[in-house]
Amino acid sequence: MLGRRLVLLTYWLGVAPALPALAADNTPLNVKPGLWEMTSDSERSGTPPIPPEALAKLTPQQRAQLEAAMQQSMGPQHRVMQHCVTQADIDKGFDEIERMGHGKCTQNVASSTSTLRAGTFSCTGSQTMSGTYRFEARSPESMVAHWEMSVSNGDKTMQMKSVTEGKWLGADCGDLKPKD
Repeated sequence: MLGRRLVLLTYWLGVAPALPALAADNTPLNVKPGLWEMTSDSERSGTPPIPPEALAKLTPQQRAQLEAAMQQSMGPQHRVMQHCVTQADIDKGFDEIERMGHGKCTQNVASSTSTLRAGTFSCTGSQTMSGTYRFEARSPESMVAHWEMSVSNGDKTMQMKSVTEGKWLGADCGDLKPKD
């Protein structure tokens, strides 16, 4: 479950540059809906903060698979993905951080304009997260995102950082469906 949360958070932080601001400060980034290609270079280091009680519920085989998957995700990663971004996604904004933290996250928005969204966030609970982000719409067809974050649970902490560049490929997403 933690692995899924980290993957989802990474995904949304990578896609979020094509999305607008949180409802409290709803200045959407000036980007077009449609098919986007996202090129992401990221790195993870440290110890994945998997709660001991979650590990205890796994069979030895499941634990070995999880540990292998987490180890494989450490270090530098280069990914190129396509995403179908709808106008509703753009209008929805940066609320994924709130959902990931089960409503226990806060953001400090340093800048929210149609071309720049920058700030910090922190989430509390059994697992804590904090970090910085900067999403820039260079044009309606080009964006870049930089973010760094730390995720902790007890004495286990993992650091992540990423640079994502996005380019708009067209209004038609073809067979690619928008994410829910």
